[in-house]
Amino acid sequence: MRTFYSLIIYPLIGLSIINANTIKSLISPDYIINNIQNELGYFRINCNSRYTKVTQTNQNSVLTVRVSSRRNNYEQVIIMSLGSIGRYFKKQLHHAMNQNSSTYIPSIVTIDCETPVGRDKTILSCSLNSKTLIQFSDGIITSNELWTTIKQSIRSSMDFTIPDSSPEIFMADIDFENMISTRIALEGKNNPRLSKIISTALKASWVPGLESQLENMLVSHLKSNHSELMKQVMGHELNDKQMLRIGKQFFIHIQKQYDEIQQSHTRDSLKYVWKGNTYPKELDQYYTLY
Repeated sequence: MRTFYSLIIYPLIGLSIINANTIKSLISPDYIINNIQNELGYFRINCNSRYTKVTQTNQNSVLTVRVSSRRNNYEQVIIMSLGSIGRYFKKQLHHAMNQNSSTYIPSIVTIDCETPVGRDKTILSCSLNSKTLIQFSDGIITSNELWTTIKQSIRSSMDFTIPDSSPEIFMADIDFENMISTRIALEGKNNPRLSKIISTALKASWVPGLESQLENMLVSHLKSNHSELMKQVMGHELNDKQMLRIGKQFFIHIQKQYDEIQQSHTRDSLKYVWKGNTYPKELDQYYTLY
């Protein structure tokens, strides 16, 4: 079924790109950029609109998007940015098919990721064609495969070494982990037993040595209170790295207002379910008895 679907969708991609020059005047670049920024916002990715633009190069329409990352998560930000854009392109193609109309999709996407290096910043830049992005958003290409493809061609504005190995996070189901972390934060909001963790978390960004203490507290809290739930939901016993990833997301959310956490959990749940998954009943059962 997926192969048949691909045979339908990818000729339409080519048609969209061929028609790009003739219909681009009907679609404002600002319209595309605003929609892309909204898509990135769903994944909490910071996009710099000043350096985000649509240009024409050698008869190719090029979308350049400037995003920013922390020191240790540029791989994740690049891959998630590409996935978000690919998902947006896919929606545009579906809309064009349903309406029997033309659409405009830039033929090439360039991600410029601003990441800190010491006291300076470097721009890591990579480019892919739209067809590959849509295949990635459709699950035909995995995160690990995409990173293997692009990492050799990444350009840097200064000396920067990219490790040969792929980040472990590309092997994880991030939508699943995000959904669990927001649910735990939702249920734990205003819980006095979490006040010590929250108090420490608020200081962790500027007190030397406190970040590692916070990480230990987060892992310890999840092991003590949620390890059995995690095992039921994930289907296996979590290692400390998984616990820490979920714990860090939990720490980010627990500081927000209840309504904001609820919106995040709804959004993460929809992203997980839209991939064809089912919301884990263990989460509801656990918190019904909690």
